[in-house]
Amino acid sequence: MQKKFMGWVEKNSIDPEQASKIDFHAEIGDDLSFQEAVELVQSKFPTLWRSAPVRMDSDKPKQIIFVKELVEKIVAGEVKVTYRKAPKIGTYYVIANRFKQHADASKILIEFYQTDKVNPYELTDEEAQLAGIETADKIRELFQRWYGSPLPTLYRNWFKVIPDST
Repeated sequence: MQKKFMGWVEKNSIDPEQASKIDFHAEIGDDLSFQEAVELVQSKFPTLWRSAPVRMDSDKPKQIIFVKELVEKIVAGEVKVTYRKAPKIGTYYVIANRFKQHADASKILIEFYQTDKVNPYELTDEEAQLAGIETADKIRELFQRWYGSPLPTLYRNWFKVIPDST
């Protein structure tokens, strides 16, 4: 992944000399997928990239997984953000199960429009409730189960539901 990512950096930076001064390994680590790494450096260093960087996946929506209870809250307009260990950019189809598609799941399309870096240990219950979770402790518990200790930096990814145009 590192070689592919560095190729992307060289191809898409406005000033390759300036990009070569950044320690991308330290900035993004090595636990992100290629696309997550690209999205993270685009948000961290927005002035470093060409105005229309070459995207490996064009502009087609990607998929993002939410548990079924949260999908229902997204549809009802009760969820405004998702907390993830990487920033989210672009448009995504909401799915409740990676392995089994439900007929109505692909109709939910969301667009991420803002990302905030969040210290998971300072997250409040009110901030957790923006994501449809009752308490910040519950979010910390989930991240601890998935990623261990210490908890990674979280990204609060704000999104809006795109109305179905069919």
